[in-house]
Amino acid sequence: MAKAWQCFIGLGLLLASLQGAVLAQQTPLDRIEALQALSEKDNADALNQLVALSPSMGSITPYAVRRDYLNALIGVQVDAAKMGDADATIAKLQALAQENKDDIGMVLATSRAASMMALAGKSEAAIVKLTAIEPIAFRTANPQALWNFYSALGNAQLTVGRFELALASALKGLQFAKEHTQGETAAHMRSLNLIANVYMAMTNWDKALQVVQEGLVIATEAGSVKLAGTFYLNQGAIFTSLGRAKPALESYEKALKIGQQAGLVGLQGTALNNIGDGYLIAKNYPKAEVYARQALLKFQEAGEMGGVATAQSNVGFALIGQGKVKEGVSEVRAAIEFNREAGAKADQEEILGELGRMYEAAGMYREAVATIREQQALTAQLFRADREKSVATLQEQFDSVQRQKQIEWLARENSLKDAEISNQRLQKIVTALGAVVTIMGGVFIFLLYRRVKKTNQKLREANLQLEFHSVRDPLTGLFNRRSFLDLMGRRSIDSKTGRRGDDNPDGLMILDVDFFKNINDTLGHAGGDVVLVEIAKRLNNTVRDTDIVMRWGGEEFLIYSPKANTEHLKSLAHRVLKVIGETPMEVAGKSMTITVTGGFLSLPFSGLSETDCNWEKAMQIADMALYLGKVNGRNRAYGLNRLLAPFEQVMPVLERDISAALKAGMVELVEVLGPQTEPQI
Repeated sequence: MAKAWQCFIGLGLLLASLQGAVLAQQTPLDRIEALQALSEKDNADALNQLVALSPSMGSITPYAVRRDYLNALIGVQVDAAKMGDADATIAKLQALAQENKDDIGMVLATSRAASMMALAGKSEAAIVKLTAIEPIAFRTANPQALWNFYSALGNAQLTVGRFELALASALKGLQFAKEHTQGETAAHMRSLNLIANVYMAMTNWDKALQVVQEGLVIATEAGSVKLAGTFYLNQGAIFTSLGRAKPALESYEKALKIGQQAGLVGLQGTALNNIGDGYLIAKNYPKAEVYARQALLKFQEAGEMGGVATAQSNVGFALIGQGKVKEGVSEVRAAIEFNREAGAKADQEEILGELGRMYEAAGMYREAVATIREQQALTAQLFRADREKSVATLQEQFDSVQRQKQIEWLARENSLKDAEISNQRLQKIVTALGAVVTIMGGVFIFLLYRRVKKTNQKLREANLQLEFHSVRDPLTGLFNRRSFLDLMGRRSIDSKTGRRGDDNPDGLMILDVDFFKNINDTLGHAGGDVVLVEIAKRLNNTVRDTDIVMRWGGEEFLIYSPKANTEHLKSLAHRVLKVIGETPMEVAGKSMTITVTGGFLSLPFSGLSETDCNWEKAMQIADMALYLGKVNGRNRAYGLNRLLAPFEQVMPVLERDISAALKAGMVELVEVLGPQTEPQI
């Protein structure tokens, strides 16, 4: 009798011979697809085997095989951080496609080249490159080429903050991923990852988490460690945004472990950087610096220059937190400059905001004001993106309702056809019951009419809901930023004089809740929401019927007061500070005194035409006045009454530094103090 180990050896030899026979029977395309699948589990092994196939991809090999081989090799080289090799392979693919006059190959090569440009921080140029070949991509009608095209386009659009366009491209990519003849599962997972990234950028955390969890299930079932690591990264980022530090760290550590085991350098860099982010939030600056520097090295190794800039900014913040301000600011400014050149405005705006907060925490108020002004300029440019992300989310929800209604209508139509056929048969069989059938048919049509009428009513309600939510803040019910932009667009201004038809100015007052971060940290986001809702209620009860209260964003509110001179604005500021700060709020069973700080001025300002000082400039000045109130103790409102020197002299100074304008006696300041109570946070 053979021993057990001898039987296993015999069985192993048999299986090996069978496997060899199967591999020998594989077509070249099957072999390429198998290696692509292997790359999801072991990228290094797949790369070695693909490189070993290179000698067999000579001129006698069919063109389609060589094209798919080069396209697969590029993807594996990028994941292995072999950027130089990937660039060379892209050039080979492009030359091969040109030689064979093949549109599919050209779309694949261009999409890959654009993705490399985006990784190097040249996303705007990548979008231009992809837009130029969009007609060719459509002409191919090839799912693989179209998936590559829309994936590259969506990633580039996301990087530059065009969220609505990025979501549309990602959804198109998902559609073509399902039609993919090769690597369908991998393409599906990558499309889900892009969609999750867009939702995260749109701060739709619930949807982002839902997509990430769906992707994790698919990645686990498919054994794709590469995509599982990416989904764990996204999961950690979502948990961080929701204030769940512990599960976020666990997700990042899982991603880091996968990256180390699979040799995925870029994944390691992102995981290390995100762990460092967590330590920055916890103000453990020495540890944050250690992880940020490790991430920087990994991103440099991977050739991901956008990642290098992100890690560099984190190194800078960690240094500033340790008191090494000059050295830290140098690192942060280098990252800001990179994002500026790359057109990554959203990243640039975020870094500027964090730098401003760190300046403020360090007591460097002049530098903080200058940095906040930079951020304000970028924020104004991103207003459109803010609106797009809200509309995109609502439109997707509305489209889902519409598709469901179409299904219901089709079912009703089929039911009606079945009923008509049955009626015809009954009429032939029982003609004597014609009158009865006619009456029943009338009743049926009447009932159907009622159902159609009810459905149309629901559709009208859905449209009204869409319209309502597009201009209303869902939490407080106040008008939102978009509604104010629409209002400003409708204000009648004489194009020649830059003035309105009457001499009554309008008033703008921007308010910010004091110590709101502490409220969220102490009571959680639910407690913060209660405070925002109560403030909205008190503001609505305080202003005139003609005034409009809006939620400007986060913990900021805006009051637009038509026909309001300076004295009225001063009185309004006094009422607002009193109604909010004088009476404590009940939050989570705790009585708390909440205060706000404000900035206000009239529009037109100081008798100027709105050609010289439009509403955007007026808002900027009001925001600077608010910030001055924050610096000088909070729970107060500052308003600029009028200019005390010629416009041409004052505005350049005022736009740059409100404190300098005040010290130089160029503007008249109005101060309104709030009730003298200590905030209970």
